[in-house]
Amino acid sequence: MISWHPRRQSGSQLCFLLTIFLVACSSPSEAEDDDVRPVPCLSITSVCTERVAIGNGVYLPVFSTHSLSKGNSEVTHGLIIVHGANRNADNYFQRGFQAAAAVDRQKSTVVVAPYFQTSSDNPASDELFWSSSGWKRGHLSSSEGPRPRRSSYSAIDQIIDLLSDPSRFPALTEITMTGHSAGGQVAHRYAATSRAEENLGSVTMHYVVANPSTYLYIRQERENTGAFVVPDASTCSDYNDWHYGLSERNTYAGSLVVDTIKAQLVRRDVRILIGDADSLSASLDVSCGANLQGPYRFTRGRRLMRFMDQFFPQHRHREMVVPGVGHSSNGMYLSAVGLDALFGT
Repeated sequence: MISWHPRRQSGSQLCFLLTIFLVACSSPSEAEDDDVRPVPCLSITSVCTERVAIGNGVYLPVFSTHSLSKGNSEVTHGLIIVHGANRNADNYFQRGFQAAAAVDRQKSTVVVAPYFQTSSDNPASDELFWSSSGWKRGHLSSSEGPRPRRSSYSAIDQIIDLLSDPSRFPALTEITMTGHSAGGQVAHRYAATSRAEENLGSVTMHYVVANPSTYLYIRQERENTGAFVVPDASTCSDYNDWHYGLSERNTYAGSLVVDTIKAQLVRRDVRILIGDADSLSASLDVSCGANLQGPYRFTRGRRLMRFMDQFFPQHRHREMVVPGVGHSSNGMYLSAVGLDALFGT
């Protein structure tokens, strides 16, 4: 078995390995060999990878337990799990199928772990890549990469479109979109700005936002000594800019008016999954805008919930605290609370 590590293969090597394993390299619609790719596919090697077209001739690599191109008639649940800042999609793919196994839903859950590359990951010539902060914020792919450029969030839209296609997954009834740490930042902003959910018909969707550094605030107030007030912009001028707030939105978020973004985030099923021991500063955003949300991740999650309670009492955010767990995707997702967040109603 040849191991595929997304951060250690060059673009040409990746294409060669994907070809070896009959995963689509020239076209995402090419069928995999059932003798090579098991169903479900539970390996963090290239046998469980494929590529999703997110524009004319441009692609995004993903890990998947069930082929997105072929589909599967037994799948009822889609789980999209976004990696953290290290872009270790293989590890997050493993977290996803381990979580499905823990609730005895591995056969009926298609786990998809997208891989948002930067230039340092040596993407193939037809694979989009982003800056190290751009993919988290839904920015367009790099201008130095292939065209057309696409938002990282529009790539998730495309995955949802494939999962909700009844000709591929006719039994699918729900989709969970989640991420931990930097992936949690993606999950909260995506919940607010994506229109994909509006086109799902009877398929339900929820978002699990796990231990992100920061959240999207849909008003200008931030909590200060127990009260929500508008900060002094002269000391923190960009605190309300995207992706902390709704000013200066990028192309993806800017395609919606502010009132639509607010309405979407308020009405959507968002689960704020926070570890009560996540109180350290490792890899924490400590910019001015971030620090106005609180001193560390656990506090920031609780403040976000108080904000939603005060200004949008009809919201569907739910606080779900994992006791005794810090900044650990494994500890969060495989806990009883984490499993309930991912698979509970």
